[in-house]
Amino acid sequence: MHTGYAVRRGIVLLLVVAAGALAACSGSAKPRATPTPALPAARFEDASCTVSPPAGQPLSAMRCGFLTVPEDRTKAGARTLRLAAVVIKSTSPHPAPDPMLYLSGGPGQPALTNNMQAFTRDFAAPVQSKRDLVFFDQRGTGLSQPALTCPEVNDAFRSALASDVRNAQTAQGQAAALRACHDRLAKQGIDFGAYSSAESAADIADLMQALGYKEYNIYGLSYGTRLALETMRARPRHIRSVVLDSTLPPQARGDAEQAATFERALNTLIAGCKADAACARAYPALERTYFDLVARADARPITVEPKDPASGSTTRVVVNGDRILSGTFQALYDTGLLRLLPFAAQAIAGGNTSVLTSIAQQVAFTSLDYAQAMQEAVDCNDVTMSLTAQDIADATKGVRQAILDAHIGITTASDLRTAQDLCRAFSITATDPKEREPVTSGIPTLVLAGEYDPVTPPAWGQLAAKTLSHSYFFEFPGSGHGELFGRHDCAAALAAAFFDDPSRKPDGSCVAGLGEPQFLVQ
Repeated sequence: MHTGYAVRRGIVLLLVVAAGALAACSGSAKPRATPTPALPAARFEDASCTVSPPAGQPLSAMRCGFLTVPEDRTKAGARTLRLAAVVIKSTSPHPAPDPMLYLSGGPGQPALTNNMQAFTRDFAAPVQSKRDLVFFDQRGTGLSQPALTCPEVNDAFRSALASDVRNAQTAQGQAAALRACHDRLAKQGIDFGAYSSAESAADIADLMQALGYKEYNIYGLSYGTRLALETMRARPRHIRSVVLDSTLPPQARGDAEQAATFERALNTLIAGCKADAACARAYPALERTYFDLVARADARPITVEPKDPASGSTTRVVVNGDRILSGTFQALYDTGLLRLLPFAAQAIAGGNTSVLTSIAQQVAFTSLDYAQAMQEAVDCNDVTMSLTAQDIADATKGVRQAILDAHIGITTASDLRTAQDLCRAFSITATDPKEREPVTSGIPTLVLAGEYDPVTPPAWGQLAAKTLSHSYFFEFPGSGHGELFGRHDCAAALAAAFFDDPSRKPDGSCVAGLGEPQFLVQ
């Protein structure tokens, strides 16, 4: 399950190197302003539940509806948005008055049809046994109205798979698709300057007040941590405690650091295999095997033809070195998949194309449900327009050339110009400097990080914790991105104990007992 801070602008095609499976009115950025007093109050209207309940959760336990909010709180008479929300009631006859609000990643990932569905009766039990669970589709995503989805981008993604296209070229095609999506949505009156973490933080405060909760706890995952931190900064009044899982702090340089964070995770994988006696014997030259495979796939791309499980028809997928690197980056997100990577690299290097065919089937026929225009607007408003060529140079210093050449993230000054030109196409010309400042808060906060996380490394969690005076940090060994899903039993127990008593550091013995990955050896 992909849970978090997204691989964006289409430069990562999700060819996971693992065995068998994949897990015309627009606005410019502006400083935060005091909402106009004449704006109407946000309101919540109950509605029939059109989204399916998670397995084992009775429909009778769900409260569904829409929160109506201004698109731009600084403008009197601004158009309104309808944000879809669901409350799943606690299983306790006497629940605690403070629920858990879950914040999805991305930005752009829907909650109600995506991660909420993982909150089955058993999965949710540690928290739901005492508290209500609240989910909502952030502005522009999922079932919220309007939805800033881009089928143009999905089409470009799928068509690119059939050709030997480098990631830099793919990025150009994705940028063109995003511009077309922008033009279509702009004709509907979308104000892209209003899609930011600051506006979404205001949505959260309005939602919880409208639902009648005087206090609440937040569980943010990936980009959801960035939104949680912004809410702690701008709308802290009713927040009781916060869990940050796979943290994206505002002072991080986002896409500019993705090549370096990927290389760190890849080095961790190579070192982890070397430290494991069985893995070291089976794959004694893993680093050389892997990068030789990347170079050979660039010179002689591998073509596979996976079958659509629905129609039975086949499609062409070309795997080059860039796509192997990109897919490895994505595979490292998943705690269950990363243990397979050494085996997969060796198998593919030895000519096992059946592995790639199976993987490509998952990629080519997957459902892409991100709201890409929302993602673009949030990135531009929050960080992209503040980046400089020096930021890129500093962030990529010392990174392997093969990784830089794959353009995972923003790796060159040219990449930055392309990214910022796309922001300007969305009429977003600046990032409010306040959005890049560290969040300082005394709200009790639990910070969780994965040792192998390629996108929000443990160092980012520690960076956020430095200015959170009442915070507790845990690094999960052998884990990727998103501990709630990758290491559910331990992460859920920690979160439940923390919500019960945020004044104390929860018992972390389950973290210490996790251990390193059990690498597949064949």
